[in-house]
Amino acid sequence: MSTLDYQAKRAYQRGVKWLVVMTLLTGVSLAGIALYYKLQKKDAEAVPAELQKVELGTVENKISEGGTVELGGQRTIKSPADSAVEQIFVKVGDPIIRGQNLILLRSTAGENSLLQKQLGIQQQELEIERNRQKVEEAKIKLKNSEINYKDELEKYRKQVKSQQITQRIEIQKNQAQLERQQQKVIEAKEDLTVAEAELNKSNNLLEKGFIPETELDGKKADIRSKEASLKNEQLALKNAILDLETSKNKFEPITDPTNDILTAKIELQQVQSEFQKSLSELQRLKVEYKEQESNLQNNLVISPLDGVVLNINIKPGDGIIRGSDLITIGDPNQELVLLRLSTLNAAQVKPNQVARITIIGPDSKPFSGRVERVNRQAVSENTNSSQSSSSSGQVTVPATVRLDQPTQALIPGGQVSVEIILEQQKDVIAVNTELIQSQGKSSFVWKLDANNQVQKQPVTLGLKDLTKVEVKSGLKVGDTLVIPPTDIPLQPGMVIIEEEKDKNSDSET
Repeated sequence: MSTLDYQAKRAYQRGVKWLVVMTLLTGVSLAGIALYYKLQKKDAEAVPAELQKVELGTVENKISEGGTVELGGQRTIKSPADSAVEQIFVKVGDPIIRGQNLILLRSTAGENSLLQKQLGIQQQELEIERNRQKVEEAKIKLKNSEINYKDELEKYRKQVKSQQITQRIEIQKNQAQLERQQQKVIEAKEDLTVAEAELNKSNNLLEKGFIPETELDGKKADIRSKEASLKNEQLALKNAILDLETSKNKFEPITDPTNDILTAKIELQQVQSEFQKSLSELQRLKVEYKEQESNLQNNLVISPLDGVVLNINIKPGDGIIRGSDLITIGDPNQELVLLRLSTLNAAQVKPNQVARITIIGPDSKPFSGRVERVNRQAVSENTNSSQSSSSSGQVTVPATVRLDQPTQALIPGGQVSVEIILEQQKDVIAVNTELIQSQGKSSFVWKLDANNQVQKQPVTLGLKDLTKVEVKSGLKVGDTLVIPPTDIPLQPGMVIIEEEKDKNSDSET
């Protein structure tokens, strides 16, 4: 191969290589351009989504409970005693006024009780007469005691003087006996001393052998006799001292004439007290008799309020026992709803909170009211149970809602739905809770800008309820929000077109 051919071949090979490289580069470039345009086309494709305009609204934190309708002052009047129904003056639905006669009762037991009270009064009058005679007798006795007082006093003084003289004589006698007994004791001591001296002399003579020992026995016996005599005289001296003291303190009781007067006064006071007690008892019996007589003469059930008759539980001729239901009345100008709150809800409810009352049923118009009262103690729902609320399973807290105006549509005893507004914000920016998105501890919504592109809009939230939430900052009235579709996740910058709502779903809503 010539040099020229070799160079031509080398040049051809280099040209083919460059052609292949350029072809590959061109293919890669075209593929990149195609991918770029494809991605650009995808970004430019609009995402259908529902839109919502930002408006002012009301956000409420509320609780819902069921309640029972009751009229103001509603009560069921019960029978005051065992009786019979004589006459009924009203019908169910009749308007009534305070003090109006409703029912006339007749009580056989009351009539018998009246006769018993009359008999008791007669017996008490006899008792008063007996006590009055006792008072007169006691007064006469006291008067006689006062008349006899002077004679009895003189007699008393003479008896006292005579007793004093007798006592003085007896004291003198005992004093003389005491002195004589003291002398006898002294004499007995002297005799004993002399005998002891004689015995000592005899002992000395016996020691010297001048007399026999037998002579001492008589002297010793004489000493023992004198010692015994001395003891007897000393005992007699003690008795004489006691007799003297006894005579000095001796007192013979003598009836004091003032005792008769005092006794007569005490007796008079006692019978006068009994007389006053019998008078008071008679007065009490007469009061009870008048009350019983008044009850029999006016044995009427009277209306305690202005209102309407709701129910009558009896008919003429019925025999009823004490505590039987007679008639139910209430004031239709005041309508109440009695609630049984759960303990969790009761902790949030306070008097004067706004409430909405709705009859249970379709197309019901709500009525406004306010919480009037909330009990401080939970009770068992079974009111007939003897168990305490602490031992019962289900306990509730009674509460009362008063309607602002009588509706004339609520039926006493009927069930209604009650919404109690715990907290409320009016005329604030309120959006549906489904629009609020969370990112960490912050919240945002998807907001549509002027280019129909969706953007993240941070918001500050306020009061929340089940369906809406208050937006304190981040939005203004008129802003358009995007409801995130369920099938496509939103990204900032996406173009949004408004999705038409399903008419069927709208009608159902």
